[in-house]
Amino acid sequence: MVIMNYFSEFDFKIPGQKKSQKTLTDIVETVSKLSELGDLAKLKTRELSSRSGYSIGAIFHHFRSFDDIFIYIFILQREKAHLRVAEIINNHSPNEDLNVLAGEVLNCLMDMLLRHNRKALLFVVNMFFKLAKKPHLINTGSDILIPAWMNACQRDKTNTLFMYTENEIRLRFRAMQTVIRGPFFESDVIAGTAEHKDMALNIFIRLFTPPPIIK
Repeated sequence: MVIMNYFSEFDFKIPGQKKSQKTLTDIVETVSKLSELGDLAKLKTRELSSRSGYSIGAIFHHFRSFDDIFIYIFILQREKAHLRVAEIINNHSPNEDLNVLAGEVLNCLMDMLLRHNRKALLFVVNMFFKLAKKPHLINTGSDILIPAWMNACQRDKTNTLFMYTENEIRLRFRAMQTVIRGPFFESDVIAGTAEHKDMALNIFIRLFTPPPIIK
């Protein structure tokens, strides 16, 4: 299984020292807060420096360019989303059916998307696709969910989770990514609405439910 590591592609280095980790975290959190207040496209280095409390030199010690900050945030949020979903699947009770699991996964991902200012979300998404060398491999991150799903199927006692092949599970999760995030990325009015959630839940269940037995 090959998963595209975008942290490596953009030469982002995760700091080992606590002081550097705090600096990076503070910068990212400041940008996230500012995204709720205004247009990220108009954000300047000097304002970020003033708001975060770090010098411009300290900021560029961690990032080669100002645009890299937005790319880092986008990649970080996607990784957090995948890890959170993997945790939900790993912790899923074998006595609860697919409907419960699908609902928990869907609520997690929808909540994470709805947390962001829509305009800011689109800005960082567009920045990523503009600067990534291999943007077409963006969906490979969800491949970390494959072993979690297979383990959940082995534990399942409700007979509602099906052990598809690894390749089938990969494509089904990628399809779900499109169903969930597509309307957000495309500025569709249904994004995050009750209608969107109902449709996504229905599709999720149909994608992962056991196939009908052919007699």
